[in-house]
Amino acid sequence: MVRRNRRSHPSKQIKTHYAVFTEGQVTEPLYLELLRQYLRPKYATFSIHAIGGEPSKVLKEYRKARQREDFDRAILIIDVDQHDKLDETLRECKSCTDVDAVVSSPCFELWLLWHAIDRRGHVETHECVKLTRSHNLTKDKALTAKFPIESIDEAMTRARDAWPNPTPNEKGPNPSSAMPWFIDLLLTPPKES
Repeated sequence: MVRRNRRSHPSKQIKTHYAVFTEGQVTEPLYLELLRQYLRPKYATFSIHAIGGEPSKVLKEYRKARQREDFDRAILIIDVDQHDKLDETLRECKSCTDVDAVVSSPCFELWLLWHAIDRRGHVETHECVKLTRSHNLTKDKALTAKFPIESIDEAMTRARDAWPNPTPNEKGPNPSSAMPWFIDLLLTPPKES
């Protein structure tokens, strides 16, 4: 179960800072901000960079930011969609130690949909987008004011039912999302060095 972290007293902990780069310019950043507010991660903080475009462009923007920004690790939030350079981008992420890709198949809207319903079986991007609208989760690419972020446990269960071991830098089956891996990362205490 995902637990919201309550504010703790005196002890000040150093948090891991993640820079999150998103393929989507509206939906993903809005969701990530809502996620941050809901979870209030005790061990992590993250900045959100809405890039837009296909996965290799998101990776390129991470490289630029790495030179001018201070963060511990980068996370790319990307979709399978119909991107020609997705496999190449995932290979590059696997070979790096400071960047990971969180992939949703076919698209991020599937992850949003799992907050409301258990959608199984192959699904196309246009169908996911249509279903998020019909379940009042999105409107014009934005999240609705009543987006059920408190259903995150159900979304994580549904995602793990579809892909039992969500892994970064991997393209899971359709439907799948590695978002549970990212959420676990935010909530896990850093390893002692």
